[in-house]
Amino acid sequence: MQKQEDDQMKAAEIFEPLLDSQQAAELMRVHPETVKRRARRGEIPGLKFGKLWRFRASGLEGYIRNLMQ
Repeated sequence: MQKQEDDQMKAAEIFEPLLDSQQAAELMRVHPETVKRRARRGEIPGLKFGKLWRFRASGLEGYIRNLMQ
């Protein structure tokens, strides 16, 4: 049982949950359109699936850290 739990924890670390533009905007405290615009420009790391953008919280954190330097 422990091995299965360890495997699940490793998978959770590898596959960080993706945020939609609304969730990313709430995290960054900006408007969702601002998040999508910056992603289109390549300023924010994101993935586009059709018309939908998805973001990793760790990628947004890195973006914010770079802005603060």
